[in-house]
Amino acid sequence: MWIFIRDNLAPIVFLAMLIIVLMIIQKGYVVLDKYFLYFPSDELTLTPVDVGLMYENVYLTTADGVELHGWFIPGETETVLILFHGNAGNISDRLDYLNLMHTHLGVSIFIFDYRGYGLSQGSPSESGLYLDAQAAVEFIRDKVGSVEGSQNLLLFGRSLGSALALKMASKYVLDGVIVEAPFTSTMALAKTHYPYVPEFLVKLFIGARYESDTVAGTLNSPLMVIHGTNDSIVPIEMGEKIYDLADVKKSFYSVEGADHNNTYVIAGENYFKNIRDAVQGFMGNP
Repeated sequence: MWIFIRDNLAPIVFLAMLIIVLMIIQKGYVVLDKYFLYFPSDELTLTPVDVGLMYENVYLTTADGVELHGWFIPGETETVLILFHGNAGNISDRLDYLNLMHTHLGVSIFIFDYRGYGLSQGSPSESGLYLDAQAAVEFIRDKVGSVEGSQNLLLFGRSLGSALALKMASKYVLDGVIVEAPFTSTMALAKTHYPYVPEFLVKLFIGARYESDTVAGTLNSPLMVIHGTNDSIVPIEMGEKIYDLADVKKSFYSVEGADHNNTYVIAGENYFKNIRDAVQGFMGNP
């Protein structure tokens, strides 16, 4: 059966249909985030004991009631570093790197899984991951003291984790924040990899924004940026932009020839020396 619409009503009907279609698409974008941004694994293949580290199993609850799991590895100093990992796997995939950081820096390290990763409950989303990051900072604050001023608390975020670390460094006063392979925003990153896809379509299908370029100028803590010169996932220009936008004491360490995931392999001891020097600078011990 054909349905005829009066000419003067046609634009209204078209607009209504368009709104309905967009609402349907918008309702489903979070699902697409899972396919484009988040690649969690729920199986922990190793624990810190497997690489010779003592640790404490930690369970904490976010402001919206999601239970998260993490590990606290005590160090030789009072300084605690919260490690925000990337968008794939879980904390057990970071143990080799964590062990090296612990050995070279001597600090206590807290690493945890975001919602939907490892043993943590829930499903990942931008707003949810910010709540996860906040819960982690609050947990360590309670463990080591106030975050109002210097309290030996550092943040380290890689890739996706850089967005969380920067967000927390704009919210709290900390001793320092280190970000590796930070991206300016999800939209900018999508444009880099899919230049022919219209931005409005990306915005429709990808809900997360992670606009670190707007956060970088509001940091309350000293900053160190690390980036591989051959990063094929997050161009080094994005790390340089985050660095340029930050209006705090800052340093930039480019790892010549390194891609997205092998900076510490390519640079070796020099990688950890640069981080150690930055941390000492954060603490007022140049």
